[in-house]
Amino acid sequence: MDALTIIIMTVLFVLAMLFVFSTALLTPYIGKKNLLSVIVLGLIVGLAAGAFLLTPIADDIPDFTRTLVEESVVGDDVIELDLSTNGNLTQIIQNISSIDGVKDVNYTGITIKIDEEFDSDTEKNLIMQALNNSNEEVVNILDQGDNTFFVVMSENADPQGVLSSIYSTFSRETYTHLRYTSMQANVTVEANHVTQILNKISENDVVVLNVTGPTETQSAALNQIIPTGNNLILFSGILGVIVAAAGFFVDTLITHINKFRKKRKKQPTHQENIKRKVVPGTENHKGSPRRNRRRKQKSIDIFDDSFDESPKQNIGSNKRFKQLTVDDFKEESQPKKKEKSKRRFSFKRSSNNEEEKTKESEMPKKSNRKGTPRFRPKRKS
Repeated sequence: MDALTIIIMTVLFVLAMLFVFSTALLTPYIGKKNLLSVIVLGLIVGLAAGAFLLTPIADDIPDFTRTLVEESVVGDDVIELDLSTNGNLTQIIQNISSIDGVKDVNYTGITIKIDEEFDSDTEKNLIMQALNNSNEEVVNILDQGDNTFFVVMSENADPQGVLSSIYSTFSRETYTHLRYTSMQANVTVEANHVTQILNKISENDVVVLNVTGPTETQSAALNQIIPTGNNLILFSGILGVIVAAAGFFVDTLITHINKFRKKRKKQPTHQENIKRKVVPGTENHKGSPRRNRRRKQKSIDIFDDSFDESPKQNIGSNKRFKQLTVDDFKEESQPKKKEKSKRRFSFKRSSNNEEEKTKESEMPKKSNRKGTPRFRPKRKS
């Protein structure tokens, strides 16, 4: 599966979830009592989308992760192959060695299996000796049990020549027939080209048995984290239920959020109350700025710019501010004492009052304007 197909399937899955969400938004029309039907719809759509859209993507994820690992991995991987003896073994090995990225091809021998046991140990020993003498590149014959033998070849031997010698020996020396013959080889390749090499190797008569190395190790570690197809189907079903429930209750949630925001806007914070103190009657009046200038304000905002130009600077003004000292208090206290002494009535008599009375008695008395003396009239009896 290419990248474009993966993108298309992912977009279709998102559209399926949007369909569930938009259907749940119709609760004002279908009624709040249909919550169960909306959740069942989300479950069905989620399971279907997971089965037909996510599962195919999950099946191709191992190959995708292998490609990502190959871009960063460094080292060599070993590919174990089972070569078909129906073709030319020597030609197959040469074709594999010519692939770009292949460093070496190692093989040690050919495995043979017979139909039935030998009639006697003597016949078995004769056949083993005949196989050793059939070709110079045959080093040894190993009995692996269960009528299976392994023909060990020398290094860089011609595998097809050794196989031909085995066939001719069994056809001449015994009536026992071969059930099958096979040959295994280990191919050392560059880790960052292992996928390309595997694709080219499969074009020959070869079966890949195993791959070992850093690429396979890191790919296996990533594949363990990736969920399987059944897990993805279950996950998509649960996601559909969650999306349906979210669409069902989103209107109520948005309404509560808007109410909460309005309450926060109406109620000023504690810092705003400290920063902004307005004298009653000086609130900002709506209207044109010319009309507001003509109005006579009864009181003044102590933090307003118009306060500096206003004659009423009774609160918060600092233009005529003068810091008081101890001398200022002394000056204020002295004239107050003098004023108290000039009062006409006082409850305490002092020496100063007596002196003033003597001075007044010594001074001549003033007469009336007409020149008549003042006298006290007699009371009538």
